[in-house]
Amino acid sequence: INLAKGLTDFKRQRGTERTFHSTFQTSKMLPRQELESVAALSLNELSDIGSMSFANTWSDISTKHFESGKHASGLRNKTDISCMSVHRTLSAPHTLEHSSHCCAPETELGAQRRPVLNVATWNIAAPNNNPFEFWVSHQNEEYNDLMLAIQKHIDQPNPFEAKIYQIFTPDMYAELRAELALQGVSGLEKLDLVWTRDLMHRMAISEFLKDRSFGEKRLISMPDRITSSITIKNGLTVFRPSPITGIQNDMDSVKAWWSLWTNYMFKTAPIIEGNDKKSVISLLDIIARAKYPALSEAEEEISIPLQILCLALFDAVYIHLLATVAPKTWQPLKRSLHTALFEHKAARCVSILQTQYGDADVIFIQEASEAFASRASVCLDHFVLRPSGVDGRRSQLSLILARKSLFLRHTARD
Repeated sequence: INLAKGLTDFKRQRGTERTFHSTFQTSKMLPRQELESVAALSLNELSDIGSMSFANTWSDISTKHFESGKHASGLRNKTDISCMSVHRTLSAPHTLEHSSHCCAPETELGAQRRPVLNVATWNIAAPNNNPFEFWVSHQNEEYNDLMLAIQKHIDQPNPFEAKIYQIFTPDMYAELRAELALQGVSGLEKLDLVWTRDLMHRMAISEFLKDRSFGEKRLISMPDRITSSITIKNGLTVFRPSPITGIQNDMDSVKAWWSLWTNYMFKTAPIIEGNDKKSVISLLDIIARAKYPALSEAEEEISIPLQILCLALFDAVYIHLLATVAPKTWQPLKRSLHTALFEHKAARCVSILQTQYGDADVIFIQEASEAFASRASVCLDHFVLRPSGVDGRRSQLSLILARKSLFLRHTARD
């Protein structure tokens, strides 16, 4: 997202009440003066306000006021609303106008309440802990140097760029294959053919990183999302060794990274919904060709080991690239970004809801973590409603937070 362009476009439109979904792919509805100062935020300021994770730049939070009845305004107190709003009159869904059994009777509430629901929605983007996903303001000029150098190498690869096998060596592939065999993964003979006839001979940037088919087939993004972080037995969160996760260990070379990576993927047992899993790779599923038709039948058949191989190559190539262009600076910069953007994220998100959106009667939350759900249930004056069939492998909970003083918990339906 080009924040500067978004601000320019906004200034052209500033006399309107429109939301930012046409300007920003994901956006937070901010007061105008606050939004115009976003570009000037330093990393320390961003850390202090702890507002939205830059993993989803201003993270798609907006407030809409749905009104039924005769009232001309959907705002209880316009001066208290800290975001721009979209209001409708006489447009409440029929369920809100006629289904009073879901709301506590006024006698239970002990006070009259206007027929207004203040509703907020927020995609928290909990699965994402990539410190480099968006270009941010950083007080250290070495950050800009790093980002520009990486962009240049990707846009214009060196004529002598390395091939995959020069970064991820045949010996590393053999070790990966042996670990997969120990885990009981099938299809390894076919994986050998993909490696020896195709992947190992590709140019690392121009023919691998920039090959859009990997995105269409989800061979990197799917395993990245599932394996980027896990919870282990002592309740700690640990991260996959990669430039795009929150790991703090030293990874100054592909060799140093590889030992960490294999230990994490094959020898670390995650806890999912209270149950131990054998290893991180046991969390992966077959990628269905019916959902991602770019996959061939052969690729679907070996999609589990193929995902693992492609993810290993992706991480290795970026380690190599960063160690080449900024060997001394990329890891300290990465750690500073992680601290500012992702540490205590669940607590900060709940705090924002308490302080900035305390008047919201219903809050729709997308891509939330278990940590957020647990904290919200304790700290907010809302019931935390969640679906029964939750996929515990990912921090992608969809939640509805309903104000306790307005709704009856026993009327909730999955």
